Amino acid sequence: MVNAPLFVHHVIFPVFMFYSFPPLLGFASLANLLIDMLVFILAIKFFSIPVAWRQGLNMFISLWLIGLVADVAGSLFLTFTGAISLKMKTNLVNYFSIYASPTSILFFILAVVLSGFIIYWLDRLYLSGPLSKKQAARVALVFAFLTAPYTFLIPTSWIY
Repeated sequence: MVNAPLFVHHVIFPVFMFYSFPPLLGFASLANLLIDMLVFILAIKFFSIPVAWRQGLNMFISLWLIGLVADVAGSLFLTFTGAISLKMKTNLVNYFSIYASPTSILFFILAVVLSGFIIYWLDRLYLSGPLSKKQAARVALVFAFLTAPYTFLIPTSWIY
């Protein structure tokens, strides 16, 4: 058995929590599902995009899964930043109180922006098949802006 040091970070949507508490993945997925459903319905209605029920369901599920992948990517970015910070013996990211230093704030904002960019890019890429390029870009932009993981900006010190 390999004995490796384990470090745990305090982030709202942390990767380590899914290993420790698997029901959190279900809770986070369900919350994302409800938010994405609302955003999808509003975007389709607002941009007057005619979508068949079955096609709309397929598009919605795909957009939801893309959002989950983007959230995990942002969480991994924060986790790797913390790991690099530990190796360099600096405090780039403060997981307990993210507003404690400007660098911590910057890295958390970068994680949200990175996730939003991934959402936009993958959603636009996926939606350009069933929708026109203009419609795909609009819906992807709405999804990127409204479904980015803003919960990263809530410090755990407010919760615990």
